[in-house]
Amino acid sequence: MNLRLIALSLLVASASTNVGCKKDSASEAPEPTPAPAPAPDPEPEVATPEPEPTPEPAPAAKDLATVVAGLENGKTFHELIVAAELDKELASADVSLTILVPTDEAFAKLPKGTLDKWKKNKEQLQKALKYHFIPGINDTAKIGNYRTAPTAAGPELPIKQTQDAEMTVDGAKLIEVNLPASNGLVHVIDKVLQTKK
Repeated sequence: MNLRLIALSLLVASASTNVGCKKDSASEAPEPTPAPAPAPDPEPEVATPEPEPTPEPAPAAKDLATVVAGLENGKTFHELIVAAELDKELASADVSLTILVPTDEAFAKLPKGTLDKWKKNKEQLQKALKYHFIPGINDTAKIGNYRTAPTAAGPELPIKQTQDAEMTVDGAKLIEVNLPASNGLVHVIDKVLQTKK
């Protein structure tokens, strides 16, 4: 009986030791690391629009006749161009001209009857107007290189430039410059140019 009791006690003692061991080994085990948080979904890539190619500057759509007709202070010159039947020539893509357009005020300073005299003689009117036409496309920088500029009328225009870069064409000051046309350039001047006789 005593043997049985002893054996039973040993059995219970052995069982409790094993449980203690399990507890110790459990407490010594490293704590499980929490599962890493799922990576956030990458933001959807926004397609950046391709930059549109910069368009080439469009050539001036208006021809010389249209540019002259649109000048606020060039009405008289435009009327004379039409009277001389030069407007069709200035609208042609075949011409390449630089036109010096006197202002309406410049025409008002002409001796009385000058315009009427020109209008009665188409050939004389055309010659007077063509003295304001320089063949080719001549911006102010190019004109500034001339001592004289050729004209469609024949005689040349004297060009002068002062030290402060003020330029005159046969004594006329340039008021508006480098107005583009599809077939040339327009400069507005403050004087009507007349061929010397």
